[in-house]
Amino acid sequence: MKEPELAEYLEFLVGRQGQDEATVIAQALRAGIKALYREALVEEYLLGRVPREAVLRELGPERVEEIEYHRDTLRRDVTWGLQGA
Repeated sequence: MKEPELAEYLEFLVGRQGQDEATVIAQALRAGIKALYREALVEEYLLGRVPREAVLRELGPERVEEIEYHRDTLRRDVTWGLQGA
């Protein structure tokens, strides 16, 4: 099954939301930039380049706890894996 093209997504959204293409594209651009910003913020936090407080303000405590849980789990898994090597 072929994946729909972006034009098909856009046509669907325009038809369902009753907005013009420019408005839908502007919303998509805004949402995409926000998602990319959050990804970059998490990466910078995990690399120690952004303080935890800044990430808490931007993403909230639940998301930060989730990120830290995954980070700690990965560290434990790597440590466990290296012990058997």
